[in-house]
Amino acid sequence: MAHILIIDDEHQIRSMLRKVFESEGYIVTEASNGMEGLKCYYENPADLIITDILMPDKEGLETIMALKKENPDAKIIAMSSGGINKPQGYLDIAF
Repeated sequence: MAHILIIDDEHQIRSMLRKVFESEGYIVTEASNGMEGLKCYYENPADLIITDILMPDKEGLETIMALKKENPDAKIIAMSSGGINKPQGYLDIAF
């Protein structure tokens, strides 16, 4: 079964996503920040990574760039519930 890594500093978001994906039969790993997410990925690479953009310790864009450096073909979904910058500003930085 496919493995999904969820990286988000909000416990409620991680928990909700875990429940949804596990109910569909996916294997789910959670990480509460980018540093922890990278560690989880290096120990057990996921088929899909879902990451928040705004997080402590290592924000989402830094995490995405590190993941893509390790595995350019990594499948990543980036999400955010808000912040001071508009989403298009983030995308310019990452790519």
